[in-house]
Amino acid sequence: MRITSTYKKYAQTDYKRPAIITDNEKISYGDWLDLVQRTAASFFSEKAINKRVALFLPNGSLFLQLFAGASEAGWASVVGDMRWKEKEIAERLQQITPDLIIADERMKGCFQQLSTKIIFSNEIKEWLRSSCNFQNNEENAPFYIGFTSGSTGKPKAFMRSHASWIESFRCNQIDLEMTENEHVLIPGSFINSTFLYGAFSTLFLGGTIYVLTKFSPARLMDTLKNYPISRIYIVPTMIQGLLKEGSFHDKAFSFLSTGAKWLPSVKTKMRRQFPTADFYEFYGSSELSFITVLKNNEQISYGDSVGKAFHNVEVSIRNEKGQELAVGDEGILYVKSNMLFDGYLNNKEETQKVLQGDWATVYDIARRDENGYIYILGRQNDMILYGGMNIYPQEIEQILLKFEGVEEVVVLGVKDEYWGEKTAAFIKGNIPLSALKNYCLQTLSSYKIPRIWRKMDHFPYTTGGKISRQEVRKWFENGELR
Repeated sequence: MRITSTYKKYAQTDYKRPAIITDNEKISYGDWLDLVQRTAASFFSEKAINKRVALFLPNGSLFLQLFAGASEAGWASVVGDMRWKEKEIAERLQQITPDLIIADERMKGCFQQLSTKIIFSNEIKEWLRSSCNFQNNEENAPFYIGFTSGSTGKPKAFMRSHASWIESFRCNQIDLEMTENEHVLIPGSFINSTFLYGAFSTLFLGGTIYVLTKFSPARLMDTLKNYPISRIYIVPTMIQGLLKEGSFHDKAFSFLSTGAKWLPSVKTKMRRQFPTADFYEFYGSSELSFITVLKNNEQISYGDSVGKAFHNVEVSIRNEKGQELAVGDEGILYVKSNMLFDGYLNNKEETQKVLQGDWATVYDIARRDENGYIYILGRQNDMILYGGMNIYPQEIEQILLKFEGVEEVVVLGVKDEYWGEKTAAFIKGNIPLSALKNYCLQTLSSYKIPRIWRKMDHFPYTTGGKISRQEVRKWFENGELR
């Protein structure tokens, strides 16, 4: 079974049932099936070695159509960020070696150094097949390739299978009691897997998705008022935007949130402004998928936790020797489920660090209480969650260390009410910070550029001779670094 396998059933039972609604179009399940099948036929007719396509497109039905068509044809899609610099694009495409690139026509000129075949958005109609004749016998080939990072700080490409996502769709049905009658608002960019997942899980279950081409509190509220929205996928920055604008809505629906924990003050404000809404927080990772959910009725008593494991997830807290720890003890979180990733592309060594027999870990530090609630205490890989976007400190550190005059550097995520976390850079070296900021503007995507900068005369070190990140964080939080 593929993530697109249910479209035919919905088209046959209710051809005119709305599948996708955007700012300027409404697509029924009947038309959606036809678009996906014709797009799949187009991919199927392409000469391919790896069956991989890189998509650089804005939010909208065209993106969804190409992603779904590629999946139906047995291809894997890489979701590219239109904000990436040319160097970032080249590095990531070198890892995944796509057979085809499909990009927004505004990106002409960004792929000049590449020999890969490129189709721009204004050429799609000509490329699209008029018939749907093709046969794909690959039921569980990888269909999605994303990027994450580990101890080296170098972005790694990870793969997800149809089976892993379809299993996660069961979490929507069983743990969240979602049905084919849902009207789901997708307000954020498909670069963020939260919104990509939200769209395709809803389509698999037969609901209707409402896609914003670009987020704004006003546009979200307009959609909420004008359509029968039952669920909204959201990240903390969007929540802060709604609070700042004073948005208010008294109809019943659910917020489905991921990316970072909500601060208690944020929850209080949201309940004032959305008094009849339900709130659900998810915890998981690209490699492990869904792990836990904190449901609406648990927000007060267990607000500091990330909730309990989903119905199809087993959790184990272990010490560094792999031994199971007692309730309440802090240790490394391990997960067992059928939603795990397939591994990192062409990186067996890093894959084996995560996938360990039936269990897997990304080395988050956690504890479990006597009622089964999980509390996350830290991340061994120090990943920063900035507005729902993953930022990896080591990647930024390596770039900054290339700048002449920089001797040492540490990049950390510090708590922020609006963004969840902000990126802070601590620099030792005879170099003006303004020069480093300009350098980052030329070499990093905008959301990766540190928002906080501090010069350091010296760094604290661990007994092993490494910079103590925890001590630097403590200095900053105590106001010792100005």
